[in-house]
Formats: sequence, C-alpha cells, structure tokens
Amino acid sequence: MYFEDEFVTQDQLAKKLKISKVTVWRLLKQRDLPQMITIGRSKRWIREDINGWLQTLKNN
Repeated sequence: MYFEDEFVTQDQLAKKLKISKVTVWRLLKQRDLPQMITIGRSKRWIREDINGWLQTLKNN
C-alpha cells in the first residue's frame, strides 16, 4: 500500500510524509504515531502499523 519493506525507518517515513525527522519524533512523542520496535540497535516501525495509521489519516 504505502510502504513495501517489512520495517520502516525514520528517514523513509519523513521522506514519504514530506516532513522533517524532528517532526517525526515530535509525532512519536505526542503518541500520534504507532510505537517503534527495536531490532538490534535500530528502531523501526512495522510496515502494517504505519500503513494502517496512514490509512486512518486518509479516511479522516
């Protein structure tokens, strides 16, 4: 749908939404974004969580 990869990075999300990385973190802090998971030392979002979140934004 929106993202093809299994996990979404901060850079990918910021680029897709056309917002800054700081805004991504601000949305996460405000709990407007799904929570991230930790893979090793990296933080990522699960594709289905982000795609579902984007779909709810589209429907509003």
